[in-house]
Amino acid sequence: MRELSADELRLLPLGGLGQVGMNCLALEQRGGTLLIDCGTTFPEDDYGIDVIHPDFSWLSLRGQPLQGVFLTHGHEDHVGALPYLLRRHRVPVWGPPHALGVAMHRLREHGYSEDELDLRPVEVRHTYDVGPFQVEPIRVTHSITDATALAIRTAAGLVLHSGDFKLDPSPTDGELTDTDRLYELGAEGVRLLLSDSTNIDTEGRTTSERVVAERLGKLIRAATERVVVGLFASNIQRLTALGAIAQETGRRICLLGRSLNVQVEVATRIGRLSWPSSLLISPDQAQSFPKGSLLVLAGGTQGEAGSSLFRLSRREHHQLKLSAGDVVILSSRVIPGNERGVSRMHDDFLRQELSLITYRDDRAVHASGHAARGEQAELIELVSPQAFMPVHGTLHHLKRHAELARSLGVEERLVIENGQSAVLTKSSLRSGEPFPSGYIHVAYGGAELTAEALRRRRELGRGGVVFLHAVETGGREPQLRLTVSACGVPGLDGVHSELAALRRELTVEYARLRRRGGLAEELARAARRVCLRRLNLRPYVEVQLEES
Repeated sequence: MRELSADELRLLPLGGLGQVGMNCLALEQRGGTLLIDCGTTFPEDDYGIDVIHPDFSWLSLRGQPLQGVFLTHGHEDHVGALPYLLRRHRVPVWGPPHALGVAMHRLREHGYSEDELDLRPVEVRHTYDVGPFQVEPIRVTHSITDATALAIRTAAGLVLHSGDFKLDPSPTDGELTDTDRLYELGAEGVRLLLSDSTNIDTEGRTTSERVVAERLGKLIRAATERVVVGLFASNIQRLTALGAIAQETGRRICLLGRSLNVQVEVATRIGRLSWPSSLLISPDQAQSFPKGSLLVLAGGTQGEAGSSLFRLSRREHHQLKLSAGDVVILSSRVIPGNERGVSRMHDDFLRQELSLITYRDDRAVHASGHAARGEQAELIELVSPQAFMPVHGTLHHLKRHAELARSLGVEERLVIENGQSAVLTKSSLRSGEPFPSGYIHVAYGGAELTAEALRRRRELGRGGVVFLHAVETGGREPQLRLTVSACGVPGLDGVHSELAALRRELTVEYARLRRRGGLAEELARAARRVCLRRLNLRPYVEVQLEES
């Protein structure tokens, strides 16, 4: 990439543009690079992948050093990739106390100690120097505590990054989006607004969190048996409301799920959650506790295999079995792509003759943390940016958000995706050069998978695997002893007649294959041809060749 002039700012999305999740945006100008958020996403298919994080290789190629990371809030899609980034770049990390608490928990899991890290908590309306940048966090309301927008003073002018936000008039924690400060910045002159696009297809405004609290309170007060509330673990506002409801109704809370326990521990430690110690009971007590006095909070709203809600729905949870008459409230929405798994979980709950209440049945049991179209428009009108670039969303979301900005009179607009840079000056916003970007897949256990390893896993998942153990005897007329087995190949795995037929065909073809050279490769190709002809399948073939 060409060198930047003194008044230029380069924006480089490593993640989060053209997709939902894995948010990570680099800002580069003379003197250094700033990373806004550093998140992960999760796989849509089960190939043994734990998480996916951005490819950080571009950061090592740049002449401008990485000066640090600034976090907007503590959701995994904004902080989860820090352990992988800090292996390569040991830089300071700024962020709200809750975001740093969640990040530190994740970092400890990867073997980091607090002493070896440079984590710097920030306060809203204070300014922090990060290399050549000045960054001011601004309070916004979201579905997590301590969420912030960022006002960033750059060589090209003032850049405002909305973070994930909504304009909730009555959040349960009382912390409104700081529209006064946003208006002041708009009056000063916002050169570029980067704004969250996730909810662009939702007209009007999102439901207030206080409405959700009131509805959950009514449902829990009306219940006579156990109540299970499934929710996103990071929604501290909702946890605060549920704690108050439990105390009001004389119920004790049981937390099921590792993420819920982490969020409660972090929020309590930084003073964002103040449940009395007597409110909680351990999961080991849940089964024997009086049903009418128990409120269970559980994670796994997307039907994730092994999650607490998943195991409760299948009656596989080792600490609690639900019974007829219990009430299950899923205070969540279905994230696109998870519809099938969530639907199966719903059916499994209904088979237990429970009372199941979901967002599909009652829209007041959940509220999104992301601004709807009306709130997105209000932010644009509030700060009156000279230029606009949508962030956080698929290409569809980004384009619709840019069109909204056009309709509101913003003349400079630009839509880019991961791997495509943009250049901002005091007078223009334009597309820049492409740069190396991509996805790094991390397997369970922590190893990063190469593209070839992931390709092989996909092949195995689609067609299974055939194993050929071939022993070639020496002499004037070499012969082949062949053993054939299969795993996960329909019509072949465990079907002795087909395995024997495959072995015979390959043995008959041995002389011809041997003359062509590369016997192991030729055996693999021949086995795939036979499987395609006999079974209409193309499995992965693994050959072990020995000589005797």
